[in-house]
Amino acid sequence: MNTIRESDTKNIVILTLKKHEDGVWVQRLLNCLELIATEENQDSKALKVEVRALETWMEEGWIVSSPNCFDNIAAIVNRVSDAASPSLFKATLALLGAARSFGIPIVNGPETYAMCGNKWCHHMLFSRANLKSPSTLMFWNEDGGNENTMEFIQEHIKSMNLDDGYTLLAKPNSGGFGTGIRKLTMPLQKNDVPAFEDCITLLQKYEQPRGNKLYRVWFLRGKVQCAVERELQDDENQFTNACSGSCSLQRPPRAWRVPMDVKDELEGQLLPLLTDAHCGSIEFLYSKEDSTRLYFDLNLLSTLPLNVLNEEGVWEASYDPWMEQAAAVWEIAQGKNL
Repeated sequence: MNTIRESDTKNIVILTLKKHEDGVWVQRLLNCLELIATEENQDSKALKVEVRALETWMEEGWIVSSPNCFDNIAAIVNRVSDAASPSLFKATLALLGAARSFGIPIVNGPETYAMCGNKWCHHMLFSRANLKSPSTLMFWNEDGGNENTMEFIQEHIKSMNLDDGYTLLAKPNSGGFGTGIRKLTMPLQKNDVPAFEDCITLLQKYEQPRGNKLYRVWFLRGKVQCAVERELQDDENQFTNACSGSCSLQRPPRAWRVPMDVKDELEGQLLPLLTDAHCGSIEFLYSKEDSTRLYFDLNLLSTLPLNVLNEEGVWEASYDPWMEQAAAVWEIAQGKNL
C-alpha cells in the first residue's frame, strides 16, 4: 500500500519558457526523470517532476517576506534559454537567486547563466582558462555604426591583423541558433555593423574549420560526458563560429572520442571555473589555417545527441546520455554531490 502523503512529496521543477515547454531538451529530460521517479518513489520521501514556465510562475506572485512558493520544491533545473528577452533573462536570474538563498539546489545556477547570456563573457572565460578562441572585438553600439563608432572599430580592428577582403562575423551579444549573425568583408563601411537589442555587438575574425568540421563536447558535473563531430556543407561555412547549432546539418553528427588533451583542457582548466554549471556543452573547431583549436561557445541548454552515427563503436550500444543526465539531476535533487 502506498503510504506517501501529499505533504511528503517534493517536486523537481524543470524551469523553462512558455514557448519552450514542448522542446526536446525539456520533454526528453522530463521523460527520463519520470522513469527514475517510478523506480525510486517506493520509500517515504517521494519526488515528483514537473515542467514550470517562468512566466506562469512569476505571474502567480507571492508575499516576498514569506516566500512559501519554495516549500515543496526539491530542486530547480534551469532550462531557460540564455537568449531570452532582457526582461525574462533578468527574471530568471532573480528567481534562481531567490531559490538559492532558501537552500534550494539549482541545476545550472545564476552565476554561469548570467555569463552565458553575454557571449563576450564566453571569450573572457576561455582566456581565463588559457584556452584559445577566435579574435573578437566587443563594443557598445547603439545605432549600427555612426562615424565615431566606425573610427573606434577601425582603430581596434588593426590589432586583429586583418587585410582588406578578409571576412568578419558580426554577432549579437545575446542570441541563439545563429539569429542576427551577419558576414562582413573588410574594409568595413559606415552602417555595415548591425546594432542589437542590448546595444552590444561582437566582431569576430572568421575562422574556416579544418575539414569543415565542428566539435561539441557535453559535460556533466565537471566531467566530459560525450561528444560529437559534425561536418558542415560548403554553403554553411560562413556561420562556422557563429552558432553551429543554427546550421542546417544534412548529415547526422558522428560520435567522437574526446582526445586526452581536450579532456584535460576542459576538466582541468575550464570546468573548474564554472562553479554552478552542472551540465551543458562547449564547442570548438580546428582552424584550417594552422590547425589551432579554437573554442567559441558555451551553452547550458544544448540538446544532447538524438541521432548519432556510431559505426566505430565510440559509444556502447546501450549508452543513453539523456538518462545519464537525468540520473545526475535526480541525485542533485536529493542533495547528493551538488
